[in-house]
Amino acid sequence: MAIIDVIEYPNERSGELVHRIPENGSGDFALGSQLIVRESQQAVFYRDGKALDTFGPGRHTLETKNIPLLGGLINLPFGGRTPFTAEVYFVSMRDFTDLKWGSAQPLVYRDTELGMVRLRAFGTYSLRVRDPQLFVNQYVGQQGSVTTGSSEDFFRGLILSEFNDLLG
Repeated sequence: MAIIDVIEYPNERSGELVHRIPENGSGDFALGSQLIVRESQQAVFYRDGKALDTFGPGRHTLETKNIPLLGGLINLPFGGRTPFTAEVYFVSMRDFTDLKWGSAQPLVYRDTELGMVRLRAFGTYSLRVRDPQLFVNQYVGQQGSVTTGSSEDFFRGLILSEFNDLLG
């Protein structure tokens, strides 16, 4: 066990919106752990199931109630697990461009002149996370990683719903 941890996610995959450290479960981050956030990221820090803070680019020192030198004594009543656990979600703040959407089935509309009309719709869209904490709370949840590919159905449904409302 290290006395001070370094928490960072330097190797962001293509199309990755969010990556959680650790991917499963909760992390045991010690007092003074260093959080390193890249220019294209923001990090949302969770402790005890609540988002406590959002960190921008740079090096940040985390101050938790987990004291590493007394960690073994503190962990004894909890079966060797620390009661002071946390997660960090690294959210990519860059633009994700050229994402595709389209209707799987033709959309049927009634027109006064043409009668029933079958329309298909498709196109491209771009995506950027504006509020990392809100995005993690409302969309990501407890997932270890979220990519544009794993989110396509959600965004496609959202766009088609708006398109349907516009035509209706």
